[in-house]
Amino acid sequence: MSVGKDVYTVAGRVDSTVSCQARGMRVAPLFTPILLYRNSMKRATAYVEVDDADNTLRRPHNGGSIVTESRSGSNVTRPTLSVHGVVTARTMDAQVLSEAMCAIPAEWFRPSPFVYWCDLVASAGIGWAAFGAAVESTPLARAALLAIAVAAQYRAVLFIHEITHRAAREVPMFKLAWNILVGIPLLIPSFLYEGVHTDHHRQRCYGTDADPEYVPYGRRQPRLIAWFVLMSILAPLIFAARFALLAPLSWIVPPLRRMTRERASALVVNPRYVRRTPFTAAGRLQETAACALVWTIVWLWQSGRLPPALIPCWLFATAAAALVNAVRTLAAHRYDNDADELSMVEQLLDSCTIADDPHAVSGITEIGRAILAPVGLRFHALHHWIPSLPYHNLGRAHRRLIEVIRPDAPYRATIARSPVALIRDLFHRARTQS
Repeated sequence: MSVGKDVYTVAGRVDSTVSCQARGMRVAPLFTPILLYRNSMKRATAYVEVDDADNTLRRPHNGGSIVTESRSGSNVTRPTLSVHGVVTARTMDAQVLSEAMCAIPAEWFRPSPFVYWCDLVASAGIGWAAFGAAVESTPLARAALLAIAVAAQYRAVLFIHEITHRAAREVPMFKLAWNILVGIPLLIPSFLYEGVHTDHHRQRCYGTDADPEYVPYGRRQPRLIAWFVLMSILAPLIFAARFALLAPLSWIVPPLRRMTRERASALVVNPRYVRRTPFTAAGRLQETAACALVWTIVWLWQSGRLPPALIPCWLFATAAAALVNAVRTLAAHRYDNDADELSMVEQLLDSCTIADDPHAVSGITEIGRAILAPVGLRFHALHHWIPSLPYHNLGRAHRRLIEVIRPDAPYRATIARSPVALIRDLFHRARTQS
């Protein structure tokens, strides 16, 4: 009955997703919480067979393995997990998490270009319109307009996260448009995040010095958190210096170029991170465009051809957005790992979900959460569990999982009612565990 088979092998450390593409049949990428026990399992290999005849994924009955069934025409992916060997509580947790995947329809893994484009254009349009009006307005009106600009542009900025996780063919031309509308004008072109953020999701990197977005703040002095927030506020000046001065100097000084690529070309939380992803032609073009923009704006501003309030307003708006993002970042994880590599379930438990608060007396709380963690980032634990879910489906995927998983499932432990509670807990652990 088998027409043809493709075999995909995941050996050694299994990364957070297993993607299978077979002759026109799109199989939803699966987060595979296979626990590789360092003391009891030195190596695990998962063989996933794609049967073209009946759209079924099968696996051999030996070793750590994955069984995924996709019923033709049903658009439902039903994974189960089988890990032969040591049976522990973690094994059971992994099995429950994997079985919960059956509640997520396969079509939810497909991004909607319409949603992406409408959201980006609206966010960037409102942001720039409010910013332009603020530059030309009176001081009193300027504050209100800049608040609108910060909220809208901040949402537009965070699409850099989606760009990193989406293949270019899924939302064509989206990255180019984002760089033109948001990335280059705000001096955060996408090359600073592409090839960098993926290290944050790799199991062998997460929570280690190779993770660009992780510092064990929960086990460090609270002043380290304060330093991170301060540096975030200064980020616009740092980026301006990076593109206006460091970039052109690095083009003519080879040793400086290497340092710039490795230590000054990534959006990071961890200052020890070293970028290993090479620059592409697109990255070099983005860098050149950002450099040219800085010097053009400075020349036009100094010559009196631009409003005097332009650069101060830009610095204020970008610094405010960076501050909001720093607060969101502190509420994204528990930052409690100060040891070695974490298992998949441990990585999930170290991530956070800012869920809806049924006790909220008004919509102000929900609006605040939407502003603080837009583009699906409220569901950060779910994103780490299933990175292939597009942002516009994370909310309903979360609600579906809450309906079907057991009361003591690990995913429930990631849920907090507010970012304030998460940050308060982080400071408490920093004071008591450092």
